[in-house]
Amino acid sequence: MKAVAFKKSDIQFVEVNNDKGLKLVFANLGASIYSIRLDKYVLTRNVKDVEDFKKTEMYQGKTIGRVSNRMKGKKFSLNNVIYEVENNEGPNTLHGGLSGLSTIYFESVTNEYKDRIEVIYHHLSKHLEGGYPGNVRVEVKYVISKDENDIEVFYTATSDRDTILSLTNHTYFTLGCKSIHGLSLRINADKYLETNVEDLLPLGRNEVDEVLDFRNLKSITKDIENEKLQVSRLRGYDHFFYLNKKEDNEIVLENRLIRMNIYTDFEGVQIYTSGFDSGVPLYPECDYKYNSIAIEPSDSFEKLHLLKKDITYMRRIKYSFTYKD
Repeated sequence: MKAVAFKKSDIQFVEVNNDKGLKLVFANLGASIYSIRLDKYVLTRNVKDVEDFKKTEMYQGKTIGRVSNRMKGKKFSLNNVIYEVENNEGPNTLHGGLSGLSTIYFESVTNEYKDRIEVIYHHLSKHLEGGYPGNVRVEVKYVISKDENDIEVFYTATSDRDTILSLTNHTYFTLGCKSIHGLSLRINADKYLETNVEDLLPLGRNEVDEVLDFRNLKSITKDIENEKLQVSRLRGYDHFFYLNKKEDNEIVLENRLIRMNIYTDFEGVQIYTSGFDSGVPLYPECDYKYNSIAIEPSDSFEKLHLLKKDITYMRRIKYSFTYKD
């Protein structure tokens, strides 16, 4: 098991190989999972050119915050103070705005142990960075096992004043496929967050219907052309699901060869199927429509999430990869 650091353009990368064929590349831009490979199979999809990876609208693999998903408008009130953030999706704010955590070059350290390697990213998001209150210390720790094809992600953060915070990771998965055709998904969720068609802002919780029911393993493309999904400007799935259990909720993505299990203590998961050409070359080469699926364990964006002064924010994701029998 080994870790190798290298630099490309002005981004610092760390490549980690374990003893079971798992190869990961991390990047300090956005404290990112840049790629995941299992033996000869590339399990994720990213942009081909590292210069495209620097663009603010390219979220592939990056840590998202301070506020993940969508906020209505660009202002919010906290403790009787109005804060103005950066709208970057029409009048609304997506994934923290133009200077969100996905655009930050994190500081990093790599620790090597007998049974694991830890790649740790940290950043002091200063008061009013992106418009958000509080000096917030954010740490993203990736733990890679020597003998298991697992990746654990630990998020911790503290603020010196009350603020809002909700993080996630925005990796796009393929499990080696050219598109999401051939991929099946299971989400342990009875309810989802309904959104309006125009700007995908929350309306409220609703019971999953046939199109949004992934409680049993189902092909992602089975219902993707359904009118309910095609009326959205994003064409396809872009939905938040409330996981049924409170701890270690399970999400499964698989094809005929590889299975990925995701366990998390986040409230739910956002899934997004890329329904249009991103306009830049992707790697590996692919069919551009529905080329991959973003699976983003996160807390619901139905409301803003308060992080109280000096209280530690903690969340966890575990990705586990296995070959099917």
